[in-house]
Amino acid sequence: MNADSEPLWDSGDTTLPLALTGITKLYTLAMVLREIDRGALSLDTTLGEVLPADTVRGLCVVGADDHSFSITMDNLLRHQSGIVDYMRPGRHSQRSLEQQFLEHDRAWTLDQALEIVKHYPGVHVPGQSSRAHLSSTNHLLLGAVLQETTGMSFEQLIQLRVVGSLGLSNTYVFSSEHFDKYFTLSPIHSGSRVIRIPQALASSSADGAIISTPQDTLTFSRAFWNGEIFRDSWLPQLGLGPAKCEKSLRMGLGMMVAPARRGKPPIEGYSGIAGCAVGVDVDKGHHAFLTSFQWSSPTSSFAAVASLLRSTRA
Repeated sequence: MNADSEPLWDSGDTTLPLALTGITKLYTLAMVLREIDRGALSLDTTLGEVLPADTVRGLCVVGADDHSFSITMDNLLRHQSGIVDYMRPGRHSQRSLEQQFLEHDRAWTLDQALEIVKHYPGVHVPGQSSRAHLSSTNHLLLGAVLQETTGMSFEQLIQLRVVGSLGLSNTYVFSSEHFDKYFTLSPIHSGSRVIRIPQALASSSADGAIISTPQDTLTFSRAFWNGEIFRDSWLPQLGLGPAKCEKSLRMGLGMMVAPARRGKPPIEGYSGIAGCAVGVDVDKGHHAFLTSFQWSSPTSSFAAVASLLRSTRA
């Protein structure tokens, strides 16, 4: 879709609802930036200033030192908090939470997810690595921060500040109240097997629980990049200083970045483990959404949407 909201190319039914999984993180980013705009937070605000001490303690212990209370909003958004990923904490000898719910759907609470994290040492001292370590825990914590500063659940916040303000009639945060809607969603596959994970999806909250359609997602993407949700002065900062991540992926301020190379422009956006990705060619104002409907690495999905956007320049 170009800057005038005209479709450049489409395929399939763009009105079907699907789980955005990791793309949810863009909505979370937008809400955090709004909170900074109204003075409730700053990028330097630490977890220790917002969340209860018992929640924060033990999240990132490196050696004998607990660095959890010094983790900032900037660290969380850039995936440089040093906190392990509660879904895949890293020990191959143990079944991860992701492996568990893919085999048999299950639910969890924030406290249960953080309890997993606290059994593992931190990856690095917060903000002290040249690499970004993708961790779903970061956005669960950002969701908890947003609830503290706004007094609203993530579901209520998205309904008020995104769905209502942009008129997104097919977008909502999946919760236990929506279990009866799960089989109306486009199915997610692992190879030829259909994955059924309503409890896991409802537990993902600010990390990955938003349901939307490609049309609504592109409407959100345009509003995001037009500065309609938060101050547009943030936009030039989101792709700056990207840290190396997985393969060719870089991480900016709450934003995945496919860096410019060989004359090809940088692409910014986000992707999810359900095979979907959204991106924008910032220079041209072209937006794209795609999905493979396959449980896969976010890296491959984001590379695919970057390739699609770059092809529109030919």
